[in-house]
Amino acid sequence: MPNPDWFQRSFPKFRKANRIRKIFYLRNFSNVKRCIRQIQRSGGRPVRVLPHLGIIVGEFPEKKDVYSLERHPDVVHWEMDSHVNITDPYAGEIIEGTTQHLPWGIRDVGANKVWPYTKGRGVKIAVIDTGIDNEHPAIKKNYSGGVNILSPMFTPHDYNGHGTHVAGTIAGRAEAMNVIGVAPRVHLYAVKAFNRKGSANLSDLLSAINWCIENEMDVVNMSFGMAKVSDSLGQAIQTAYRKGIVMVAAAGNQGTSDHVDYPARFNETIGVTATTKDGSIASFSNTGKEVDIAAPGEKISSAWLNTTIRDMSGTSMAVPHVSGTAALLLYLRPDLTPDHVKDLMIQATTPIKGCSDYGKLSSYRSIQYLAYNMGRFIP
Repeated sequence: MPNPDWFQRSFPKFRKANRIRKIFYLRNFSNVKRCIRQIQRSGGRPVRVLPHLGIIVGEFPEKKDVYSLERHPDVVHWEMDSHVNITDPYAGEIIEGTTQHLPWGIRDVGANKVWPYTKGRGVKIAVIDTGIDNEHPAIKKNYSGGVNILSPMFTPHDYNGHGTHVAGTIAGRAEAMNVIGVAPRVHLYAVKAFNRKGSANLSDLLSAINWCIENEMDVVNMSFGMAKVSDSLGQAIQTAYRKGIVMVAAAGNQGTSDHVDYPARFNETIGVTATTKDGSIASFSNTGKEVDIAAPGEKISSAWLNTTIRDMSGTSMAVPHVSGTAALLLYLRPDLTPDHVKDLMIQATTPIKGCSDYGKLSSYRSIQYLAYNMGRFIP
């Protein structure tokens, strides 16, 4: 079989030029056609139009000067597309079987105590991640579809494992496998924005959030982070927040005490760090004033690829405990705003030794607080 590079070497003028992507946030999205024409006049092409965010993503030859477009009156701000990685967890061994018992994180937050009253039935949770293995026995009953942002013609299947693990902690339903989620009756949606290596482009994440708004998700789980602020991502988070979507994000795993990753740093999200089995802050967890709450994140057992389970550690594993708790609350009161959900969880936290800035998640106490405000009693 001929080498596929033969043609490019033989006819260099036909080589595909290096191209870059730029993200444009528009002042008035009704002028989108005018902006698209300007992109084309600048030698580029529009690759993403995100109407709910007021954003256009354009692709240009690497050395092309698009100064006129960047200064266009319809463009409020622009930025280069960039790479984002999932919040790298610490992986344990893959397990094909286990004795039946409740995962320690579920017991720790007391989610099982409120299942007689709420399991999150019907609440829509989007997992922006590497996809979900929807055939996993712990997940398939709650899987409701989704989208593959990277390859829209294909299903959002997970070839990495990270998204599947997160989904199992949110809504696992396999007691025999020790994969029981916080809210085991929610509708799970896979929003695949990260490839099998756990890498995504910022424009992919913006497209994912646009999809969540368009499809009226209730909760969005974001177990990823980036060190530098992005104006476009901040605008997208604010838009989803105004639409009433609860956004939950990971603080990061660099073990720093003065830096929290974005988007967890944004006020509109619930920023989550991780605790250990003994109730202390995990050594790998980022901490800081932008953290809102801590949740179990050490050696969390959940679903993995090929019908297996795996212990994983990281703030990525803490986030789904909070997302699941949000679903438990929203089942009882669908009219709760993102601020109401955050405030209820923060008020219901339990103390963490050596930490006075925030407390540890308690699903049980959160539901109790809500029930009290509703004039009901949950023992």
